Amino acid sequence: MKYSEEHQIPCVKIGNTLVPQLILGHLPFIGESYQGLARNQEYVERFSNVENTIRFLREAVEKFGVKVVGAMPATESKLAKLFLDAVKETMKRTGVEIAVIPCVRIPLVVGRTPLDDYRRWLTYYEIERKLAGNKILGKYLEDPVLVCGRIGWKKKLLDTLAHSRPYGRNDLKKLKVDYKLLKSALLSLKSFKVLFVEPGSETDFLALTHKIDLLGELVDWIREEFGFKVLLASHHAGSTIPILDQSKIKFEAYVTPINKLGVMMFPNPKMALREIKRSSKPVIAIKPLAGGRLPPKAAFEYVFRKVKVSVCMVGTGRENEVTEDFSVALETLRRCL
Repeated sequence: MKYSEEHQIPCVKIGNTLVPQLILGHLPFIGESYQGLARNQEYVERFSNVENTIRFLREAVEKFGVKVVGAMPATESKLAKLFLDAVKETMKRTGVEIAVIPCVRIPLVVGRTPLDDYRRWLTYYEIERKLAGNKILGKYLEDPVLVCGRIGWKKKLLDTLAHSRPYGRNDLKKLKVDYKLLKSALLSLKSFKVLFVEPGSETDFLALTHKIDLLGELVDWIREEFGFKVLLASHHAGSTIPILDQSKIKFEAYVTPINKLGVMMFPNPKMALREIKRSSKPVIAIKPLAGGRLPPKAAFEYVFRKVKVSVCMVGTGRENEVTEDFSVALETLRRCL
């Protein structure tokens, strides 16, 4: 299949892998809008019909030359499995091979108990307020992606701060990865071309609690057991990137939020941006539109022209957004060449 020159996505090398500078994100297809429950439900209803997802994917593939998409393992949810089914069917109907970059949750357990999400954030708070000051709590409580993405986020986090405690030394001695769950997740991707595997944002927890040994073992296991190259995800780039940059972990690039509003850029946008620019590795930007809160032109001008990232992952959940977002992103990229 041939595309017009204006709709050819330029590529860059990350390690030894040629990667398109625009990747289609997957979160809308699994029901996450970061704009509230009503929009989430809209996406759930739309993409529970696999033909709707295939139509979206064909638009991205046939009109804009998209060949790489984000994904989650089929074990994560019904919609995650349907999205992977849609990718397979789109390949059949278009004759275009589509590679995936799956974000794989790291199943951490303390003893036999899964890591508690809110205690995890309490642990971040205790660490990051020493780096960025007490204002960090306001950033946590008001971040629009956290507020929209987690029901009762503010109340639950404040309750945790008042009545619980961060994970401490004794807890961390018992921290381990549930490799049985992780293996099941990765096996669900065995029939796909996996460009990279991206262990999830639990990477921040392992880095900030100085459990780099566990993270390194996890990355080595993924590379040796499945032969996949690895990206590392961070929502706390300002705190985590300096630690990971100094580690000996074998990974190819960072995946982290970058947007003009500073959404999901912790401990604060200034610190995150500073470490992103200092990073020794390439950076793949996520959430460039700040969960739909920025117009495409402003979003991509910031990501590609000001921050000068290598690659950007863009999620779209409505048909007009595919055309608008990718047209503007490609136009911006052409001006950067």
